[in-house]
Amino acid sequence: MNNKRKYQHNAIVEERMFAMDIESLKQYDDQFKKAYETGEKYEFTIKLSDIIEICPRHKQEREQYRRFIRFLKSKNITMNLVSRKKGHKDLSDNKLKLKDNGKSIN
Repeated sequence: MNNKRKYQHNAIVEERMFAMDIESLKQYDDQFKKAYETGEKYEFTIKLSDIIEICPRHKQEREQYRRFIRFLKSKNITMNLVSRKKGHKDLSDNKLKLKDNGKSIN
């Protein structure tokens, strides 16, 4: 019998942890600010190079934003990260979409 539970992050703790990122994105994007404050559904695409400037991390890698993306998803906000590298995986919503210069490849 497997009694392992999927670990759930505490939303209050995560909101404090990402407070600076949230404030930076509110200043960057008025629609993000409105959606975050009202709980409205919102989806936006941002370049990796831009998010690194807005919400810096110790390492400048896509994986550094995975937990933040999941947190935003819990707030009804989908953040799609794209890079200029061909074939990079999109980290939004745990779906593996291939991106090529910011456009989805079908």
